[in-house]
Amino acid sequence: MSEGGVIEQLRKACAEEKGMLMLINLDNFNFFNDVYGREMGDHLINRIAGIINSVTAGEDIKGRLGGDEFVVFCRGLESRDELREMLGYINKKIDSTMEELLGVSEKISMGVSIGAVVVPEQGTDYESLFSKADYALDRIKQTGNHGCAFYTDESNKKYKSEMGNLSRNMDESGDQRGALWLDYDYFSIVYRYIRRHIETYNDTALKMLVTIVPKNVNMNEYDFYQTVKKGGQIINSSLRRSDIMMQSRQNQFFLILPEFPQTYIDKMIQRIDRKCKDAGIDALVDINIQHEMIVAQEKNDDKK
Repeated sequence: MSEGGVIEQLRKACAEEKGMLMLINLDNFNFFNDVYGREMGDHLINRIAGIINSVTAGEDIKGRLGGDEFVVFCRGLESRDELREMLGYINKKIDSTMEELLGVSEKISMGVSIGAVVVPEQGTDYESLFSKADYALDRIKQTGNHGCAFYTDESNKKYKSEMGNLSRNMDESGDQRGALWLDYDYFSIVYRYIRRHIETYNDTALKMLVTIVPKNVNMNEYDFYQTVKKGGQIINSSLRRSDIMMQSRQNQFFLILPEFPQTYIDKMIQRIDRKCKDAGIDALVDINIQHEMIVAQEKNDDKK
C-alpha cells in the first residue's frame, strides 16, 4: 500500500467515478503496542495491510494513514451489505492472525472499524468525503469496536440530551473500593482516554503487567484458577480508586495507574507482595510484576 500519489488518485476517483470511500481503523492498536511492543505491533499492522489488500480488488485505491488507519476507494462498490461482508471477513482473518501470533489463550480481541461514504451520492470532493467518512468512523468507534457505519445526512443531525439524567444514570453507586476492574472492551476505551489526557496535558501514568505462575508445574488447573482469581482480588484491593485494571490473560493482569509518582513504584509492588503473602498464595505461585511509565510522545521523543 504505497502512499506515493495516493491522495491525487483518490481526488481523481472521487471526482469522476462511482464507488465507496472508506476509512479503516485498527481498534486498540496503541493498547496492543503498549502490551506487546512496537516490533510486534509493526508485524501485526503489516499482516493486516496484507489482509485488506487481499480482500479488495487490484484496481481499488489503497493507502495507509499513520500507524493504525487505512484509506480505501473501492471502485464500483455501492452495496452496504457487501461492505459488511468484507468487514466480517477482515475481522475473521485478524482473529486467525492473532491466534497465530499470540496463541488461542490470548484474550485481547483485535479487529477493524470502518467509516464509509458512497460516491457520488454524498459528493465528489475528496476532502469533504474524507471528513464524512471520518465522521462515520468516529460514530461507530463511540458505540463499539469492529463495526462499520455509513455517512448519511440524517446521521449528521445533533440530538440534545438532558445532562442531569445522563449524569445520574452513569454515576457509580455505593462506596466502591480499589481499582475499577473492567473487561477488555471498556478498559481499552478508558485507556485511550488516559493516553489522550497524557498527550494533551503532558501528564504521566504507570502501567503494570502482573503475571501469576504456579511454583509447581503439576498444580491442579482448578486450584490455579482459584489462586489467580484470589490474586486478582488482592491486586484490585491494593490499587487506588482512580486506577483501572483488566485480566488480559488467564494468568495475567494489566494495570494503569494515572498520575502515579515514580518514587512510589517499589512501595506499590511491596504492597501487592505483602498482601499475597498474608493471603498465603505466595507459597503456591510466583508473582512477576513488570512496570513502565507512560509519558507524552513529545516528551518521550525528546529523550531519544
